[in-house]
Amino acid sequence: MGASAAAGPPPEKTITLASLIAPRMARRDNSTRDEPFAWDSREFLRKRLVGRRIKFRVEYVVSSIGREFGTIYVGDENVSLASVSHGWARVRPSQGGDAAANYDELVDAEREAQTREAGLWTKDATKLAAATRSPPAPETVDNRTLLSTRRGVPTPAIVEAVLNGGCLRVCLLTDELETRHATITVNVAGAQCPAMGKRPKLDAAAGGEDGTSTVAAAPEPFAREAKHFTECRLLHREVRVVFEGADKYDNLHATVLFAENGAPVDVAAALVSEGLAKVVDWSVALMTDPIAGAQRLRAAERKAKDARARIWKTYTPPASSMRCVLYTAGREFAGVVIEAVSGDCLVIADASSGMERRVNLASIRAPRIGNERRGQKPEAWATEAKEFLRQRAVGHSVEVVMEYSRKIGGGGGGGGGVDVTATDAAAPERHLDFGTVSLASDGANLAEMLVMRGFASAIKHRGDDERSGRYDDILAAEQRAIKGKKGVQNRDREAPIHRVNDASATAAKAKQFLPFLQRAGKSAGVVEYVVTGHRMKIHVPKESASIAFSLAGVRCPQPPRSGSGGEPHGADALRFVRHACLQRDVEIEVDAVDKTGTFLGHLTTQGGRFNLSEELLKRGLGTLHPSFTPERHPSGESLVRAQEQAKQIRAGVWVGWSPEAEAAAAAAAAAARGAASAAAAGGGGPKETTTLGVTEVITGTTFFAQRADGDRADWLFEQLQACNANDSSVTSFAPKRGQMVAGRFTGDDAWYRAIVTEPPRNDAIKVFYCDYGNGEALPPSRVRPLDPSLAPFPPLAKLCALAGVKPAPDDFGRDALDNLRALAMGRALFSRVESAHAAPHAPWDPDASPEWTVTLGARRDEKSGEGGEKNDEDGPSVNEAMVADGYARADKTLKLKPGVFQALLVAQERARKSRAGMWEYGDVDSDDEEPSGGGGGGAWGRGRR
Repeated sequence: MGASAAAGPPPEKTITLASLIAPRMARRDNSTRDEPFAWDSREFLRKRLVGRRIKFRVEYVVSSIGREFGTIYVGDENVSLASVSHGWARVRPSQGGDAAANYDELVDAEREAQTREAGLWTKDATKLAAATRSPPAPETVDNRTLLSTRRGVPTPAIVEAVLNGGCLRVCLLTDELETRHATITVNVAGAQCPAMGKRPKLDAAAGGEDGTSTVAAAPEPFAREAKHFTECRLLHREVRVVFEGADKYDNLHATVLFAENGAPVDVAAALVSEGLAKVVDWSVALMTDPIAGAQRLRAAERKAKDARARIWKTYTPPASSMRCVLYTAGREFAGVVIEAVSGDCLVIADASSGMERRVNLASIRAPRIGNERRGQKPEAWATEAKEFLRQRAVGHSVEVVMEYSRKIGGGGGGGGGVDVTATDAAAPERHLDFGTVSLASDGANLAEMLVMRGFASAIKHRGDDERSGRYDDILAAEQRAIKGKKGVQNRDREAPIHRVNDASATAAKAKQFLPFLQRAGKSAGVVEYVVTGHRMKIHVPKESASIAFSLAGVRCPQPPRSGSGGEPHGADALRFVRHACLQRDVEIEVDAVDKTGTFLGHLTTQGGRFNLSEELLKRGLGTLHPSFTPERHPSGESLVRAQEQAKQIRAGVWVGWSPEAEAAAAAAAAAARGAASAAAAGGGGPKETTTLGVTEVITGTTFFAQRADGDRADWLFEQLQACNANDSSVTSFAPKRGQMVAGRFTGDDAWYRAIVTEPPRNDAIKVFYCDYGNGEALPPSRVRPLDPSLAPFPPLAKLCALAGVKPAPDDFGRDALDNLRALAMGRALFSRVESAHAAPHAPWDPDASPEWTVTLGARRDEKSGEGGEKNDEDGPSVNEAMVADGYARADKTLKLKPGVFQALLVAQERARKSRAGMWEYGDVDSDDEEPSGGGGGGAWGRGRR
């Protein structure tokens, strides 16, 4: 070809070396075979000439065949003479005067080559046997097999032809016999060049002699330039072909590397950077390293677009579809995820303004979550996609880059991968905003994570469609999901089916679930929806139910609704609860259910980080219900204190609070309570009387006790021994913290119900025997799964405290503990429950609050006519005995019957005068001070049942 390409591809000329005959190569269709040494002869010329600057002279022309014969020079070297001298060509006999100018010199060179047995003149049997190639026929080469064995491996090859800028025919130079010298067609991966035009076709309208003519489709703009660019660099050059993948038609796509200044260059990137090719997403996804490949190619494409090179000469960047009015501060912002609306839609609170923004994840589509009200069922894997996004994102800080907006509804269609149902099309027009959302903690792209796990698929964008800035990562993640057959990419696996009971549908249905939730104590749940500050909908996974839930004793202002302005601070309360609890893991404790089917109780975030009722009251976003009685709730006093704190700082609804009006109301309430207390002192009785057996003493005033008036303990003991008789039935068991198991007590080698209190470590599992109150560390061999039929029964051991007394100082803690053991252990004591509270969630915790405060061993005249066993001795109660022995003090702050409290004061005075126990060295701390609880012992290491 010519040396200058300033005005497009230069002219080309085909020259046959004058007066020479070389061995012929086989036809491409394998209809003929190579003549001996044909490959070596051609390789000699290829290596001598291709890519080199030459001079040529036409010696003669044979017009009958349309060929020009001539001599070529590389520098001063005559290539024809060199070929004959090396034995790779013969001299054609002279015919009619058509011969090369140096014909005689060529004849002499041929004679010398024959003498030396050079090249094709050799008589070496080994060289003669290898002189003819046996390339496989093109139809016998299976592209898929070739791809499976050589994918990602640089394979040497020679480019035999350039079909267009991005399509090559190559001859492989592998060592394997099956593919050595195989000729295959490959497409350049990741790029697409303008087409050279289709094959000629018949066109009757062109008017040939027979009514038809052959018309060839014209090449696309810059197709010739792209082909010329590739030919100049690759045609008949040695390259490295890295097979990347195959399309649905089994066409091979590969990265083709050529050498330039001693460094490997990707022809795809070179074509794209020159504006002779476009980046193709589906082809990029086939690459073994699609992320790195896409970044390299897209950077080259941006360079070409900026330079308006060739195919981009009229390029105009598309106008952004983003609604800038909503993002005046910029497209990037930081925030906290409040809600996962679906598997690809989030509600994010802007960290700077607090405004909630609805952001759809760009360039992906997750299965639709459906709409029960409209009768639309969720698509397969929709629930899993939303749950993954909830667990991974809700409550976490994120970085958001807004990418584009799409208009849906109003009959306008979706576009950009947005699905529009018939209902949406008929709905009013609205905009959806799409962005790339990354976790602030580790930079993980949520869209990529969803696609990688098969919970979403990548949207196939067209042309210059706006897309995610991490689109190549998303495509690579989709390929990994397809390869791993995950989620929506697994056509062979059915999606899980989820069934949820809506316990809020009717009051009758809610009452059916009440016993289960009450017996469970604290139940784990997920807040699905927040109606007001104190009302919400909660999903309880253990019961597979959704319930309507309201905070007991707390009322928040009503938020604004359509057609209603709401109450003051109602919107603030709703916003606070949404940000703190929506779609978070929480724990609820159900007290009752009202007549509408709404469960009433208490809610804490998982792990007990905060109590929602207290937080609302502290901020003045809620008030205690007028009928709320603190004494009936374990956390009643803390709720009252929280409300008082809000009043003092005039927070929220208390902004206009008047102390004078409050004082007047408090005085009236105090008078009413005083009258009620006087009535109770005159004729009131105990809440409950029962016979207790103390099973474990914790401190000088706290202990675990069982009711001694039933046979439940004996029945459980027999069942546990029967279920675990064959202790070799379970070879391995890894219990979790909080799980109820069967533990084999080291004191008597019998099985008892136990709760795992700490994660197993160092081949030791710490357990708490919930029916007796003691605990120990067991090896795994002494822990077994509990029979499910024995788990529903509540623990038999109640955490109790002596009523009306305060513990001795720490110095006397051990003595007090031993004294209480001597007084209470091994006896059935008729007792009076002075106050009852909710069972502690972790009774083994040293800071756990007692469930009962009791008078242990009450006198018969204190039984108020109730039946039951008599004490062994009709003497003082254990409470009085502990005070009389100097190991406890009367507590003036607790409300007891006057006679009972007077007995405690008398016992305390007797101990003080006799210098018993804590009074040994004189008076102890003032009664107005609260000493720390008596120590001694804890739940671990004791061997009593």
